[in-house]
Amino acid sequence: MMKDDKKLRRLYQKVIEGTASPDEQALVARWLDQLDTDEGMDKQAAEEWKARSIAELRKAIKPPIPIQSRTRKFVWAASAAAVLLFAIATLIIRFYSQQPIGVEAGSQVLVYTEHSTIAGQRKLLKLADGSRVWLGNVSTIRYPKDFQPDKREVFLEGQAFFEVSPDSIRPFLVHTDGLDVRVLGTSFNVKSYSNEGVQTVSVATGKVSVKPTNDRQEWMLEKGQQVSYHSATKKGVMQETDLSEALNWKDGELIFRDMPLEEIAMQLERWYGVTITIASPSVNNRQLSLSVKDEPLQAVLKMLSLAGDFHFEIRGNHVKIWK
Repeated sequence: MMKDDKKLRRLYQKVIEGTASPDEQALVARWLDQLDTDEGMDKQAAEEWKARSIAELRKAIKPPIPIQSRTRKFVWAASAAAVLLFAIATLIIRFYSQQPIGVEAGSQVLVYTEHSTIAGQRKLLKLADGSRVWLGNVSTIRYPKDFQPDKREVFLEGQAFFEVSPDSIRPFLVHTDGLDVRVLGTSFNVKSYSNEGVQTVSVATGKVSVKPTNDRQEWMLEKGQQVSYHSATKKGVMQETDLSEALNWKDGELIFRDMPLEEIAMQLERWYGVTITIASPSVNNRQLSLSVKDEPLQAVLKMLSLAGDFHFEIRGNHVKIWK
C-alpha cells in the first residue's frame, strides 16, 4: 500500500508541475473519476461521502515524514491543495448538475418551470407577467419562473395558443425547433411537432414577427394570417387562414378542412391517445373535411369513413384503417 501511495504522490507531483505524460494524466483522471456520486444519492449522503473522499485524498497525498526542507514541504502542500481544490470542484459540479435547472443571465439566476401534456390532455397556464397559455396535446413548454427585465422567453415543443399581456419594454419570444416568434402583446397559435414536417404560426389578434432560427427570412403576420414553415426545405409560405381551424382546438373542437387522412390520423392519435395504422396506402392522401366537438373516437371515425370510403376497427388503444 505504501508503495502505491508513493507512486500516486509522484504522479500528482508531475501533474502539478506539468511534466506528466498523457498516460499518467489519464491515470490520475481515472482515479479522480471514482469520486463521482451516485445519481440517486440525496444531498446529506452526498455531503457525507464528499467529506470521506476528501479525507482519503488528503491521506493519499500526505507528504512523507520527515520533510527535508521547507521548499519541498511547500511544493507538496501546494500540490495537495491544488488536487483537493480540483476534487472538490468536481464533486460540486457533478452534484449540483443533478439539481433543478437554473441558467445564469447576468446577475440573475433563472429557474425554469416546465409543463408537459400527454395524448388527450390540454392545460391552461398563467405566466408571471399575466399572459395565458393553452398547451395542446403531447406538448411541452419551458419558461423562467420569473421573466428577465428585458424579455419574456419561452420554449415550445408541440402546440400552444398564447394570449400575451402587452408590454412595450419586454418582447415576448417563443422558440421552437427552427422558428423564433416575437410579439409585444397579442394572441396567436404555434404548432411545432417534431414528427410533422411543417410548423405553423397563426395570428388571432395584433401583429407577430416570425423568423427561422439562424436565417434572414422574416414574416410579419397580422390577424387572420398564417405562415407555414417547411423544416426540410427551410422555406415558409404566408397566407390568409381559417382561424377556427387553427384556434378552436383549445375549446375542444376538432376541425379538418380538406386535410389528407394521413395528417388527420396523426391529430386523432394525439387527441384520443391511440395508435392508428392505415393498412391501405391508397387512402392516405384522401382529402377530408370534418368539424366535431367532444365526440368519441368511434363517432369521429364513423363520419370520416363514410366520407372517405374506408373501413376501420378499434381494439383497445389501436385503430386499423383499410380500404
